[in-house]
Amino acid sequence: MTERLSADQIRADQLDALHELEARATTEARPGSAAPAVLEGPAVLAAHDSGQAPAAPQGQATEAGPPGVALWEVARQSVAWLDAANAARGRAEETALRLLKIAEESGEVMQAYIGLTGQNPRKGVTHRRADVAAELCDVILTAAVALHDFSDDPAATLDAHVRNVAHRLRAHTEDPT
Repeated sequence: MTERLSADQIRADQLDALHELEARATTEARPGSAAPAVLEGPAVLAAHDSGQAPAAPQGQATEAGPPGVALWEVARQSVAWLDAANAARGRAEETALRLLKIAEESGEVMQAYIGLTGQNPRKGVTHRRADVAAELCDVILTAAVALHDFSDDPAATLDAHVRNVAHRLRAHTEDPT
């Protein structure tokens, strides 16, 4: 007769296995195998799935230049690639599909988070925090690509929007005394 494990025991075993895999991957990483700062074509859409090295920590420059520059260069290259590959589609259809892609990527964030928490007892823990972070980055990049359809200067549009949000935030968080 086989022993039946509880969902918590299964999750703990899977979590231990994931930590072991993560530790092994970290120690086996080879110097100089970092991903290029700017990717082209399909590589843009699947960078995190290909085992590429993670991006530079927040606020640090990459090979492509100061923080944020790689995002807009990759987004621009993605737009050019998608425009060329989907030239037969009408502009409105292509725009709608890019907006739908944001929703798809958001769903992948939730799938990764469910895997991180082990919410599905049949599957247990299947993802790491880094997986959720990578999916969130895909949402950001996909939104940056879609923003090109609504702005001639998407970087400036985002910057202006962030400044407005920061201004509103300061108005609510500053001490009125």
